[in-house]
Amino acid sequence: MSHSRRDLLKAAALAGLTGASAPAGDAAPRPDPETGSHWERPPKQEGNNLNLIVLVSDTFRADNLRAYGSEWVETPNLNRFAEESIVFEDAYPEGMPTIPIRRQLYTGRRIVPTHYFPQHEPVQLPGWHQLFNEDVTLSETLHEANYLTALIADLPHLQRPDKNFHRGFGYYEWVRGQEIDYYGQAPRKKPDFSDLYPADYLAQNELGRQFGKEPRQVFTDFLNQYTANRKRWLKFGDSIVQQTATKAVDWLKQNHDEGPFFLHVEAFDPHEPWDPPQEFVEKYLKEPTAHSWPEPPYGNVKVPEEGVRRLRANYAGEASNVDYWYGKVLDTIRELGLFDNSVVVFMSDHGAMLNEQGQWVKGPDRLRTQVTHVPFIMHVPGSQYAGKRVSGFVQIPDYMPTFLGRLNLKPGPRVTGQDLWPFVTGEKTNSRDHVISAYGYVASVRTPEWNYSAVWEKEKFEGTYKPQLYRRKDDPHELKDVADQYPSVTKDLQAKLDRYIASGWSITNGSFNEKPV
Repeated sequence: MSHSRRDLLKAAALAGLTGASAPAGDAAPRPDPETGSHWERPPKQEGNNLNLIVLVSDTFRADNLRAYGSEWVETPNLNRFAEESIVFEDAYPEGMPTIPIRRQLYTGRRIVPTHYFPQHEPVQLPGWHQLFNEDVTLSETLHEANYLTALIADLPHLQRPDKNFHRGFGYYEWVRGQEIDYYGQAPRKKPDFSDLYPADYLAQNELGRQFGKEPRQVFTDFLNQYTANRKRWLKFGDSIVQQTATKAVDWLKQNHDEGPFFLHVEAFDPHEPWDPPQEFVEKYLKEPTAHSWPEPPYGNVKVPEEGVRRLRANYAGEASNVDYWYGKVLDTIRELGLFDNSVVVFMSDHGAMLNEQGQWVKGPDRLRTQVTHVPFIMHVPGSQYAGKRVSGFVQIPDYMPTFLGRLNLKPGPRVTGQDLWPFVTGEKTNSRDHVISAYGYVASVRTPEWNYSAVWEKEKFEGTYKPQLYRRKDDPHELKDVADQYPSVTKDLQAKLDRYIASGWSITNGSFNEKPV
């Protein structure tokens, strides 16, 4: 078989890209047959046939709720739900943000230390990738236990073509238009943004968003896509969470007697952009502002007083809007009698800074209580243990085995989380003396008294980060860094972090393809 000079050059170029020699007669090297893994089908199980309903709200701070000390955000529906349910007081993610947290939530498995794989999308962070081929999800486990499994989600990151988080769901529905979802066609000529921000703020925040290794996204490019999306989704409702909750209500009404079922609802709100319906903004801001300020800054950009007031009102309005629409879902659960035969959960993945220390939203340098402390509330049939407050550290990998335990089902061998029910009943005492929460290459070590954060992967971390230490009992909002005053404490907590990272390398890696047989 003859080959042209172009074919030979192409084969050589491909070999150079892969770091291997091109086999003779081939235009590209063959894949290594030893790479990959096998997915293990969950076993067939028969449980107690209770339903499972999980309601997730992205970026919902714990202190938006009265159960966690809310003093200003109005969330009457979720407050009522908490009063009738079990409240876990000290819940924290292990790896952050959105996609890393879903990997823990969907698999019940620790993910730190995270590994970096380049992605076909704007976000380039360690741990930000699809499920590994070996992973066995909650939905797959329940599917094999003869559950109907349904996912209704408006998270744009779950919907990207290279992600696979709908595995195991017999029904899934994407609600489009959030944040950097390419939903509306952004015009080549950018519109006027003078109603959104003052001109001087736009100028200083022109390079305002960065998602890991890639260069910062031009802020006006982001706003152009956001306004195009908003123009389109407003045709279907006043907010995207309205659409998501309405679809969840419709699914419950149509399928509530088809049990057992697992319904998982993912609402991106109150994740930024913060643009709640005006009625919810007015709860927190009586005097209108000249600009609407839909997006807080990710960088260290000075926000004028007008922006601080509006951004905080926008966030609180988003949280109240989530409460209103998830209240509709909870009302439907109550009307259909599903509280009698279902485990119902409300949770969040992480919170956001609201100008504490002059910072906004989240990031590797913001691993403090406003970002890492999350609500985790669970209602079980018969309102068993209603009003029970469970102290002690728990983490998101614990959720999956806890859910399965209430359904009288067993998690698979890959699950590393712990069933938390013995802590609810008092059968066991929670003896965890610390938890790790990582974002990118920075991680925090939280104990009952301290919160310490430092770089855990110095070889790959870009930039500088001085370790932070907060004494929680004296400084519950974690506003005063005292690392220089307690060198022995920082040394001890750094040792805990080092041991945790060292223990996880063989656990947290995986593959993305099936090994041939």
